[in-house]
Amino acid sequence: MIKLKKLLQEAFVWDRKFGEPLPTLKTILDKVEEGPDDVRKAKRQLQMLSKEEAKLRDRMFKIEQILLQDPRPENQKLRTDLKKSYKDGVTKFMRDANSIIKKMK
Repeated sequence: MIKLKKLLQEAFVWDRKFGEPLPTLKTILDKVEEGPDDVRKAKRQLQMLSKEEAKLRDRMFKIEQILLQDPRPENQKLRTDLKKSYKDGVTKFMRDANSIIKKMK
């Protein structure tokens, strides 16, 4: 595992050869790798986040059921708005978080 601090120190070495390009942030970040400990920590946090998201989803469904009990069309629209907002926001975030964690090496 290469430490970021060490990489940054190496990047600013002034004894580079003539004509060699200056290091960029992209070239430095390409050398950075997460270690197995980092991946385990991230997966653990994702697991905890998933549990919290399940509780949030359960609460949202309970609110949805309360809105379903009222037959007025205004509340029916509010129910669909609530469900759409949840799906657009939280579900997309959880999908993104899962895909990012899976990409960690």
